[in-house]
Formats: sequence, C-alpha cells, structure tokens
Amino acid sequence: MPQIRPAGPDDLDAVLAILDHLYDEPTRPDPAKARATWDEILSQPGRIILLAEVDGTLAGTADMIIVPNLTRAARPWVSVENVVVAPTHRRQGIGRALFAEISTRATNAGAYKIQLMSAANRDPAHDFYETLGFEKSAQAFKKYL
Repeated sequence: MPQIRPAGPDDLDAVLAILDHLYDEPTRPDPAKARATWDEILSQPGRIILLAEVDGTLAGTADMIIVPNLTRAARPWVSVENVVVAPTHRRQGIGRALFAEISTRATNAGAYKIQLMSAANRDPAHDFYETLGFEKSAQAFKKYL
C-alpha cells in the first residue's frame, strides 16, 4: 500500500521526474525557475502537492488546492491538477490512494466539491475518475497564453 504525504522542499527533483510522464514532450523549466516556482507552490495557503511512495520510491503525485469561496455558504471547493502515476506503478492502487487522501482533506476543509479537468483524449483516465465517483458535468474552456 502506498504511503501518501505532502511534498516538502527536498522533493522537487523527484516530483519533476514523475511529472515527465504527464506529457509526450519535455516541459521542465530550467533548474533556477523550477526551484523558485517550487518554493512559491509550497508557500501557497491551501495548496498541497501530495506524493505517493512505495518502498521509498515516488510512485505518484497530485496537486490540490483548497479554494476559499463566497457561494455555497462560504464552503470552499477543491481543484486537482497534475495527477500522475509512474508507468511502473500503474494499476496498483496509487491513483486511488491519492484521491482518497484528496477526498479526506477536502472533507476536513468543509469543501462542497472536488473538481478536475482532463484532456479530452485521455479516455482511460476518464474511466478511472468515473470509478471514483466523478461525473462528466461541464464543458471546459481554456485559453493558453
């Protein structure tokens, strides 16, 4: 069973390595930019980078943020991004364990929903999210800059 924990300052290199599995082409920032961004991420209130470890090896990660909100009786909502499980650890319950931790943290924060976006062509990921109780519920719009 994976161990789930929040990332810390010394986890940057391992997180970058696992994020390499998210896209077909390399997207890593230069080391100085990566460190500055990592420090900023870790300092953001409500933002948590979760790590799943198996026998001391990073097997997966997910980026969640608890967002304060003025609707729904001022209950926050949770956004999830950059969910990645290393290819060698897929289909071993890593993603399920990450989402169990996300759900627990969201519930403890009093959140009324957890939302995530996924590229339209990622059918296996969509099937997985549906097994976790997520529903396709909106049309997403984004503008890359």
